[in-house]
Amino acid sequence: MTEHAVVIAGGGPTGLMLAGELALAGVDVAIVERRPNQDLPGSRAGGLHSRTIEVLDQRGIADRFLAEGQAMHVQSFAGIPLDISDFPTRHNYGLALWQNHFERILAAWVGELGVPIAREREVTGFAQDDAGIEVELADGESLRAEYLVGCDGGRSLIRKAAGIDFAGWDPSISSLLAEVEVSEEPEWGIRHDDNGTQAIGRLDDGRARLVVSQRYAGQSGEPTLRDLSEALVAVWGTDYGVHNPTWISRFSGFSSFVAIGDETVGRARASGSSRSGRWD
Repeated sequence: MTEHAVVIAGGGPTGLMLAGELALAGVDVAIVERRPNQDLPGSRAGGLHSRTIEVLDQRGIADRFLAEGQAMHVQSFAGIPLDISDFPTRHNYGLALWQNHFERILAAWVGELGVPIAREREVTGFAQDDAGIEVELADGESLRAEYLVGCDGGRSLIRKAAGIDFAGWDPSISSLLAEVEVSEEPEWGIRHDDNGTQAIGRLDDGRARLVVSQRYAGQSGEPTLRDLSEALVAVWGTDYGVHNPTWISRFSGFSSFVAIGDETVGRARASGSSRSGRWD
């Protein structure tokens, strides 16, 4: 049985950054990630905030991200454009960069630090005793660790298995975020209605990135293409022939958007905080 001081479940941005921090502190850490490689389907999150870039700069890797992203001095908060170019920092801007790129950059950095990533291995449970934790994997194998960290998303299996409550209020509205192909030309751009913020943005490869509110709260489970179609019809009166989704996710929280060139692309960020609702 392989032993580590810390095992991190999840090799997304949070798990990768934590692994890097621990490795720099001399901690024996390993990541367990169910994906076969760091290639993330679709774009997902759309950028980095100023404070995040400052932290990356403290670790000497900010230039790797800046070389691939686009600095944005004007940010949006609740639909209000804010010029942050006078912020007292060397990084007085946000950085437009899709998540699939900054995951790749972080993974390369973590690899340089010698952190092993066990790919196509999924944590299914754990057992804790006085000496540490036995981490159970889907293939029947196990790892031994002093600490297990759940960086496996807002619906974290680790958090739920540990019985840790995610405090907050039930959301009053549920939204879907997706990247899909469309058969009809949609109504590009952002609109606001009684249900929240709706948006359809065109991606570079011609696919559409959608943020659409559902008509009622209390949604749960993994969303389907049918759920997305029904939500689009409820808001726009048509689903624009959506098909072949790259990914679909359900969230409660807020969305922010930035304009790039002549096109507006939705950059939605799901929030699971107690101030804006919680994940299922």
